[in-house]
Amino acid sequence: MGNSKLQIGIVGGGASGIYSALLLQREGHSVTLFEATERLGGRIYTHHFQPQTPNEDPLFEVGAMRLPDSSRHEIVFDFVNYLNTHQGRQDKINLIPFVMSHENNITFVDGKQRSYTGTHLESNVGLPKEFQGISAQKLLEGIILPWTAILEGDFESGFRAVLEYDGWSFRTYLNSVENWPHEVIDFVEMIASQTNQFDLSFTEVIMQCLDFGTQEWFTVRGGMSRMVDTAASVIGSQHINLNMPIKYIMELDNGRVCLSTGCPSSTKWVFDKIILAILASSLQSVLERPRWDMKKEQAIRSTYFEPLYKMGLHFKVRFWEHGKKPIFGGQSVTDLRIRRIIYPSTDLGSRGSGVLILYAWMTDAARWYALSSQERIDVALYELGKIHTKADCGFDVTECFIEALDMNWAGHSSTGGCMYLPGQFSRFHEVMGRPEGPIFFAGERLSKHHAWIAGAMDSAYNTVREVLGCRDIHTLGMLTGNVKAML
Repeated sequence: MGNSKLQIGIVGGGASGIYSALLLQREGHSVTLFEATERLGGRIYTHHFQPQTPNEDPLFEVGAMRLPDSSRHEIVFDFVNYLNTHQGRQDKINLIPFVMSHENNITFVDGKQRSYTGTHLESNVGLPKEFQGISAQKLLEGIILPWTAILEGDFESGFRAVLEYDGWSFRTYLNSVENWPHEVIDFVEMIASQTNQFDLSFTEVIMQCLDFGTQEWFTVRGGMSRMVDTAASVIGSQHINLNMPIKYIMELDNGRVCLSTGCPSSTKWVFDKIILAILASSLQSVLERPRWDMKKEQAIRSTYFEPLYKMGLHFKVRFWEHGKKPIFGGQSVTDLRIRRIIYPSTDLGSRGSGVLILYAWMTDAARWYALSSQERIDVALYELGKIHTKADCGFDVTECFIEALDMNWAGHSSTGGCMYLPGQFSRFHEVMGRPEGPIFFAGERLSKHHAWIAGAMDSAYNTVREVLGCRDIHTLGMLTGNVKAML
């Protein structure tokens, strides 16, 4: 494209859209960002509960909540570097450690409480003797680690090896290749994952497990939305249109693209190129758009996005830090409906209020959807009270409760996590990201790292290089230092 300044429209204000906008601006091009909802960020979304004391900030990460210190996620840390070099000192984004596990985390299964890392549960649930004496996490690692080692050694050749089993579900692989009985598969899935997660493709599960061996994790002081707010400030409000769902996408005879909301008084915007940084489900809500080849249209219809559910519960006191075995961060797991409890990594040991997060995905998430808001809160408090009893921590969970907020991410067409079913990586991954004339595509589903911020940003970076016809551009913040050195 030479040095000509392009007019580029970006549909979707999640991580991919934000990253695309900043990178294109840095390269000297004009961008206009359209977001269908009232906020930017997609699944980067921090909710702040009402503080109970002047110096506290009880926050709930409704979406993304942690960043692994892995080379695959360096693009996110570089992104923070970039934002910090373009904002005033008082607005800098600071990272703090995220506690992935704590020695007192709990496994509460079959009505009994045990250590999260204990090795006695598998014998109590009647697994075959050869699987006893090994925790669910260790059993899973025995399968996963040889594959992740191949990927770590040479990702491209390793990924080709993983793809050889892409037509299989992870469950089928465990049963047919590793000779795991289904009761063992169910047990490991219950403790180390969520119900029916292992029915996803072998490739998807291996890729999802790739980062969870990372030792150090981070989160953002003040909430992950700090990244979004700062990015929006750098992009400039004059380039951002909120509450602006695009309903018409029309290719013009001169090779440009026209966008419209479809309202009678709607402005029509014309661009040299556009980037669709939205989910396939959001693309389905566009009333009029170009039709592409059959395989791409099939991919748009059938790409699977898993159910995701999170509830944040605000309590007057951090009762989980007052038990006989106090818990400071990490997570507990149970076979009850609440399934997984995430303990806060912020303000550890403080005397103020605190927030617990209940996190479910796949079938465990879908089970929440039929309940009313009050029923969901009632279930959450009742089952939390079984795990954190008054006899243990000295507090009644229900009496400590202040308020709650929850999110059914599957109910928001603009958000979600792509999780491929068997065969979908092989069939759809390449065709989904292929440009169609002046129309380009970005999003975490188009990367190999689904559901991660890094995947969304990797996809955006590659898409911008395609838009500009230039491979020789570096990522945002790549040359501006190491934000982790600020810790």
